[in-house]
Amino acid sequence: MVRGEHRDMLRSIEYALESGINYFDTARMYGDGLSEIHTGAILRELGAKDALVGTKVRLSAAEFDDIEKAVEGQIDNSLRRLGRDSLDIVYTHNSIGMERDPGEGLLNLDDLERIVGVFRRAVESGKLRFWGFNGLGDTEAIHSAVERFGPAGIHTCYNMLNPTSGYSAPSGFPFQDYLQLMNEAAQRGVGTVAIRVLAGGALSGGSARHPIAAQDVAPIATGQTLNEDVARSGAFSFLVDDGFADNLVEAAIRFAISSENLSTALVGLSSFEQLEEAVAYANRGPLPSEAMERLEGVWAAL
Repeated sequence: MVRGEHRDMLRSIEYALESGINYFDTARMYGDGLSEIHTGAILRELGAKDALVGTKVRLSAAEFDDIEKAVEGQIDNSLRRLGRDSLDIVYTHNSIGMERDPGEGLLNLDDLERIVGVFRRAVESGKLRFWGFNGLGDTEAIHSAVERFGPAGIHTCYNMLNPTSGYSAPSGFPFQDYLQLMNEAAQRGVGTVAIRVLAGGALSGGSARHPIAAQDVAPIATGQTLNEDVARSGAFSFLVDDGFADNLVEAAIRFAISSENLSTALVGLSSFEQLEEAVAYANRGPLPSEAMERLEGVWAAL
């Protein structure tokens, strides 16, 4: 990281902490380990001892042959890159299916059992405080994993285009139905972390990408392409037209935090200005009940 980039990241994390943000999500896959390295270094530089950091383990096809060794090694490497003696929470990064598929990175429940064994030993040894799952993949398999293993937390796709982790899917709903995963998890005492709250940027209302953002974004549990999702986002324009929010990004963030069953909302950011805006939008609180009621009619017509 060059000096200017370090300064920008330092400024952003310092502002986030001052704004009340205390959870930072990273992974070995982000920047080939650089995200962990720089996040850990800056939190140490700021003396942010109370900041919580979540990272992830992800198995390659070859690592399916010795899952325990791979997961143990990845935990140790994340500890080293982050410069910590213990990780607050580690999630699986692979999707979950009823049948395993190493080529697609798909874990089945037996694979998860082996990973959970490593996680539990890591908690006993003090390397981890908590562990959880990535709630993507086959809906039935994800629910079974939560019920069978009782993770501390789970990532779940949740946004205005696909709200089915928190709401019943209307008849004919065109996307994957998560069968109220977030609500079921919350009832079991499992923390929930919303991902894709802006649907990969589609809920900005346009397809333009920030220069440092990923330029090719594959939708998750929505349309076939980002442009298709952008087109569908027009259905939510009433939120701006009728004064519920100043723009669609604000509406999307405030929608995500409107659920009492959501523990944390992850917002992808590419600049300090986007961070400032996200904090301002979140501080305006959940969308009003009238807006939430009208959204249910939009979902029925998607």
